[in-house]
Amino acid sequence: MNRTRLACYSLLASALVLTGILLVRLDTHLTTAAFADQSVTSGDFTVMTARTKSDDEALFVLDNVHARLLIIKTDVNRKRLRVVEAVDLQRQLSSGGGRAVR
Repeated sequence: MNRTRLACYSLLASALVLTGILLVRLDTHLTTAAFADQSVTSGDFTVMTARTKSDDEALFVLDNVHARLLIIKTDVNRKRLRVVEAVDLQRQLSSGGGRAVR
């Protein structure tokens, strides 16, 4: 093997290694995750905000005592809060094939 061919193989190998490192670093920057420490618990309630399918912000309020979840959206133009859904988690989990939380 001559020196030119050895240099080409070395450059190709280093390019592959650098591409792999770049892909791993980009993956950590492009993925988003929600963590439980981003929620706030005070008394019997846990509150968290998250993006919805329509790319809006929604407020999720969990009543830890009565096992109810309220999903609230904001209407900025009208300066109002609107309850989108109120879910009884006890009933939802027991009817959905899962076991009820006790």
